[in-house]
Amino acid sequence: MKGKLMLLAVLLLPWLSLFNIDKLTFKKYLPVLTFSSLVIAFLSELSHRYKWWKVRKPLFPKLSSNISFIFGPFFIANLWVFKLTYGNFKNYLLVNCLFDYLFAYPLTTLAEKLKVYKMVNMTRFQLFALSIATSIINYLYQLFIEDVLKTKSEIRKQG
Repeated sequence: MKGKLMLLAVLLLPWLSLFNIDKLTFKKYLPVLTFSSLVIAFLSELSHRYKWWKVRKPLFPKLSSNISFIFGPFFIANLWVFKLTYGNFKNYLLVNCLFDYLFAYPLTTLAEKLKVYKMVNMTRFQLFALSIATSIINYLYQLFIEDVLKTKSEIRKQG
């Protein structure tokens, strides 16, 4: 029960920070946040198959993806990182490296001590590298989305 309450807190508490985000910012980054969540869910599926990590008592045991992490801290942290750094790739990458390092090393160690999840067939460095690669893909996706929206807007103006 303790583990499930912790995962519920992990899912819900980050959402409290949204009181400081305006609606337009949320809408602007919602496509990349959704895309990122799907990528992380896919990685969770791969993790389940290859036993990269194991969540001890997931909130939704029938799902191999861990909803509490995907739609809790990852979703909200992505939103804040994009809000604060988008448009400056160096800052974006630097902040992501910091967050991904904290996640891969001290937070994963803490999670293992608290028996929330444990790393099995993936090292912390591999987790860090995978997280950085995912963040770069997310940035490229946001660039793509903005280009599509800009092109669509230009087409409307012409027609």
